Amino acid sequence: MNLFIYRLLKFVLSPAIFLLLMWRALRGREDKANFAERRGIASVPRPYGTLVWVHGASVGEVVSTLPVLHALRHQKPDLPLLLTTGTITGRRMLNANAKLLKGNGPVIIQYAPLDTMRAVRRFIEHWRPTLSIFTESDFWPELLSAAPNPVLINGRISNRSWPKYQRWSWFFRPLISRFKLILAQSNLDAERLAGLGGGNVHVSGNLKFDADPLPCDPAQLEKFSNALYRRPVLVAGSTHPGEEALMAQLHMALKPSVPELLTIIVPRHPHRGTQVANEVQRYTKAVKRRGLGEMPVLGGARHTDIYIADSLGELGLWYRLATVAVIGGSLVKHGGHNPLESLKLGIPTLAGPYMYNFQDMLPSLIQAGLVTIAADLPTLTRTLQQLFTHPLEIEGMREHIRQKMPGFSGPSKLAATHITNLLISLTAQV
Repeated sequence: MNLFIYRLLKFVLSPAIFLLLMWRALRGREDKANFAERRGIASVPRPYGTLVWVHGASVGEVVSTLPVLHALRHQKPDLPLLLTTGTITGRRMLNANAKLLKGNGPVIIQYAPLDTMRAVRRFIEHWRPTLSIFTESDFWPELLSAAPNPVLINGRISNRSWPKYQRWSWFFRPLISRFKLILAQSNLDAERLAGLGGGNVHVSGNLKFDADPLPCDPAQLEKFSNALYRRPVLVAGSTHPGEEALMAQLHMALKPSVPELLTIIVPRHPHRGTQVANEVQRYTKAVKRRGLGEMPVLGGARHTDIYIADSLGELGLWYRLATVAVIGGSLVKHGGHNPLESLKLGIPTLAGPYMYNFQDMLPSLIQAGLVTIAADLPTLTRTLQQLFTHPLEIEGMREHIRQKMPGFSGPSKLAATHITNLLISLTAQV
């Protein structure tokens, strides 16, 4: 019944869905060269025997699957893997990381099919996965209804989504009850998923805690470290429109008490570099840009207050240079970004009030004293002034991070063990 209603709605909305796909293609959000895969048409043959399919909707979900893939390959080096995603950026992430997987089993990367009967049928009939692994709350009805032996890893239902799941439980219950195994992030997530019909539910923890630290070019790190002359550095990572001006105001408020402070602003979208520079220059003219090949300078006529890091894929570099980090997207109503990116590098981490995108991990990080939330810009300014004028406090925070962060690791190995045991059980029945 739930699938019938879903299919009826898709039929009614099919013109709008077609226009949306066209718009995505025109905006470069669909891979036109490989769009046949989105229609369920495979581009390579299926390998013989067992095949484990792991799906991550986009970059965030793909990143959370990577530690599990490494752990699976450690336990079963010859395990054939089919890795899918629904976005171009997710595909790039898979391509970059697939070559790092150990073992000799084949690794196939494809786009997930669109959630239509025909595309899903083609996909499943060709690949015939032994296990179908989904992440978080990625419940596409056609795909989940057809997937053989589905497994949910890093399962969660947020506080914002829970009322909707309860209201539409008649729709979700048949889908969630299909899972052969559910690995939830927390006890509360496990209770909610079980309440919606999930069986064989276990708490394995948040897989994002096992993600590798952001990479960095060692030559660039040495180059910038030498240029900074051990200046105190405040990094605002992955900022959004409106935040750059706030960070410039904050910098100028701190400058009297921290005269050598360098603030590095890393826009979430590097193409905004010119716009960001124009915003910041309303507060200080001592601005330089990575996108123009400029370097930050201490003192003299070319002194730099604020450095715009408008480059792609270098957030790991900027966080390694940071004395303290502020999470972008948290000073405006965007919902914040992943605090683990700075914490995994041992950087004291602060955020504004809008971190609602990360309620899956934020409460435990706050409780452990690893993230500080400021209610507003004046509070954030006062907190940073206290830190930068008391370096021993910063060193104490770094030591606290070094001691606490290892306690959050390990869920990927537990998840891989559960998956391996299920796979052994299924193959024994054949």
